[in-house]
Amino acid sequence: MTGRRKSGCLRPFCGRVLLEAVAVSYSNPSVSFAPTLVIDIHGTAAKQLAEQLTHSGLTADSADTCVEARAAVRSQHYGAMVFLGDLSNLEDVRCIVELRKRAQRTWIIAISSTGLPNARQLHLGYGVDAQIVTPFSMEDLLSRLVAFARRSRPP
Repeated sequence: MTGRRKSGCLRPFCGRVLLEAVAVSYSNPSVSFAPTLVIDIHGTAAKQLAEQLTHSGLTADSADTCVEARAAVRSQHYGAMVFLGDLSNLEDVRCIVELRKRAQRTWIIAISSTGLPNARQLHLGYGVDAQIVTPFSMEDLLSRLVAFARRSRPP
């Protein structure tokens, strides 16, 4: 945990300013933080990312399959879902479309390695509200989650 990231800051100190912003947002009664669901149907990164979000002061759950994600959405309201995957994969597309139908008032952030020019249009067309291309910084994800929490509901 003492290595350097691309932003040049030491990992234990990265995001300190953002965490303070999260703390300020928590103290603001007009901002409510619903839990975040992290979904990775092709790998094992969901649990790790959910733990990092929890460590940053947010409540996060993880799902390793689309079935787990559907069950989680049925049992609890999430303020945001973070989808790790490639929406050029038909299985990922089906999962996102189905989750969007079940949770219309939930923000969906797609984190993918697809940096193609039309990737953003594809993601938005499938119901994704924001796209982050890998590699990404945790500060970027946290700032988007905080910004979404400030809004009453997705567009």
